[in-house]
Amino acid sequence: MIGHDCDKRFPKNRAVDTLTGMSPPVACIVDLGSNAIRFLVACPGQHGHLKVLHRDRSPIRIGDSVFATGRVGNETQRIIDAIQHFQKNVVNLTRESSNAPPHWLAVATSALREADDRDEVIRSVQEATQIGIEVLSGEQEAQLALRSVAAVRPLPGPFLVADLGGGSLELILGHDGQMLRCSSFQLGAVRWQQAVDSETTDALARIHREQDRLRAFTANHQANTCIGLGGAFRTMHHMTAQHFLDESLLKQWRSDLAPLSARERTQLFGMPEDRADIIIPAIDALCLTLEAVHAKGWTQVEGVGGIADALAQQIIRSQTDQMDENPT
Repeated sequence: MIGHDCDKRFPKNRAVDTLTGMSPPVACIVDLGSNAIRFLVACPGQHGHLKVLHRDRSPIRIGDSVFATGRVGNETQRIIDAIQHFQKNVVNLTRESSNAPPHWLAVATSALREADDRDEVIRSVQEATQIGIEVLSGEQEAQLALRSVAAVRPLPGPFLVADLGGGSLELILGHDGQMLRCSSFQLGAVRWQQAVDSETTDALARIHREQDRLRAFTANHQANTCIGLGGAFRTMHHMTAQHFLDESLLKQWRSDLAPLSARERTQLFGMPEDRADIIIPAIDALCLTLEAVHAKGWTQVEGVGGIADALAQQIIRSQTDQMDENPT
């Protein structure tokens, strides 16, 4: 399903479909991550960009259960409840607009990818919501992350795009907008924090092995531009009020935040509760990556979304292509 074309957008004339009596397509995306579930409703916007109709997030952290026990377990019902709530919102939203019936796509990433009860969870969700879940590989996540960035800004010269989630860290190395190679590392913030909390030799050793693997993967690649996706990047940009997160700034914030409890981080800095307890390993992952590619810092890109945005673009492009081929 996920291709390698990272710069195609949907047709630029789709915003005028209402003038020809054609309803613009609507994409509804469910992104079941390790730290939360993200929801997106979107349709074609101006100049080939995405118009977001609704965006939501449910703080259901299945990574806690999966990385500790290997199973999603009782969290399955919470996933179903969250999706059904989103479905009701979509019904109300589309009823009030002139858009076409929505096209649904649900994907899952690191935690469900590794869960022993993955098939059981997928079956239960589909029976309750009539929505199937596609489990993405780490490479597919990386391709979508690059596509999301490339849709809103050019990437001249050597670059790195990172997507830091709860279970994994996807890295894309490229040059002049083209991907050279990508890989997925088990260095997500939830997984990393869980290893630190466990204080077990095996868990910490796995984190260290993944760190070494990241350094080997990035060897001989020096990135002029580094762009990050994920909640940790958004949180740090928001807290620091900086569009550029250099390594020294990140390390200073780490030093300030480390002695505080998660509750104190929330109270003092307004950090979301489900971000406050994993922000330290997230900052460590950001700094590790910068050092590996000999970069100065992370650049914030206005308007860049995540893999949900890239998937919405993919659906809308497919639907608009079909409408162009079969006009009414």
